[in-house]
Amino acid sequence: MSLLTDVVRRGVDVTARGVEVALALPRIAVALERLADSSDEVRRFLNTLEKDDIDVARETLERLADAVGSLNGVVASLNSTISPLQGATERLGRFVDRIPARGRGRVLDVPGGTQP
Repeated sequence: MSLLTDVVRRGVDVTARGVEVALALPRIAVALERLADSSDEVRRFLNTLEKDDIDVARETLERLADAVGSLNGVVASLNSTISPLQGATERLGRFVDRIPARGRGRVLDVPGGTQP
């Protein structure tokens, strides 16, 4: 009986996903029509560009790519520096949570790591 229930449940799930896809098709069609319309505009815009404009855009994109590459290096370095500290900070947080409040003899409840 459980096999039949599982098959029916999966069939219902697949049918629901199929309905979601079918309902999304009109939105996809509208998006494709807009994309086609804008591609004509992009073509017209590209035809109006001069070589100097393209050279400036290329230089700007190259500088941007260099900056993104440098930023990726900094993020990787920061990640390798901070990752080992994650376990230590979690242990320290659990330790601090167990310290009783001064003079009251109870644990200080600090939601989200903020001070009261």
